[in-house]
Amino acid sequence: MTLRRHPGRRADRTPGSLPLLRRLGLLLVAAGCLVAGWPAPAQAHAGGLVATDARGSLVSVTPAVPGLSVTALEDGHRLRLVNGTGAPVVVPGGGGAGTPVTVAAGDTLTWMDARSTPAGRQVAPGQSVPWSFVLDAGGTPVTVQGLLVGSAAPAAPIWWALTVAVAAGLVVLSRRVRRGDLLLAAAGMAAAGASIAHVVGSTLAVESMPLAGTFFDAAGINLLAWPLLAGGAFAVLRGRAAGVLAVCAGAALTAIFVLPDVTSFHRAVLPFGGPAVVERVLVVLALGAGAGVALAGGAVLRTLAQKASA
Repeated sequence: MTLRRHPGRRADRTPGSLPLLRRLGLLLVAAGCLVAGWPAPAQAHAGGLVATDARGSLVSVTPAVPGLSVTALEDGHRLRLVNGTGAPVVVPGGGGAGTPVTVAAGDTLTWMDARSTPAGRQVAPGQSVPWSFVLDAGGTPVTVQGLLVGSAAPAAPIWWALTVAVAAGLVVLSRRVRRGDLLLAAAGMAAAGASIAHVVGSTLAVESMPLAGTFFDAAGINLLAWPLLAGGAFAVLRGRAAGVLAVCAGAALTAIFVLPDVTSFHRAVLPFGGPAVVERVLVVLALGAGAGVALAGGAVLRTLAQKASA
């Protein structure tokens, strides 16, 4: 019995492509592990803020007490009390962790009060929900009143469709252009740019914390992903296949890290220092381009290896 060879059949992958594909797989797994173990704000934007259905505002502080001021910050997520009186001011209990609390004369208190924050509250579009509590300002009762006003949510399916279209478009286009590696490098840098703008905008929405610290806290694992994308893109421009590996790993990190921010597709009020539509576009680009680059990387690396062995 003789064994017949079928010359028409040959391996789908060239020998040189296997190590590169294995490296890509390992890098993507490592990226996922890094994000899973990184102490980043996976459930919130910068400063612990979240997307909500309403905006909070402070309406009145009565009676007026000289030296005492209360203001609403960050669309009502937090309140700030400045005690310029000569006596302590007591914030009553019922506002969640941290209350009751006494603010000494000359001190300032910034806190998140469950009575006034829109976080976790369901408020219908156009609906106004009043809130109030009574301070004790040196024995004088002072009533603080405010409102939560609901806003209409965006059309989430449209934003999801755009995200999928960006990712799928990159996968398809990378197989049709002559230099798929350059396409992935450009798309990876676009994802990085969108991610940076997203983090900056989220940082600018925070009024209650230092700017620099808030930025680095919000950036998280992106502090690794951004240089990885930039370095990989530079290596691709120099004709190095290893650059594609770096671009894909950085893009995967970017996409995974921005994934919790898809709440912007479903909520009306976003913790972002700019128009809400800009934030949603940035999330679409960071997630869609990041995922698309990571998914397209294997085919592009295989093509590069085939060209090198030809």
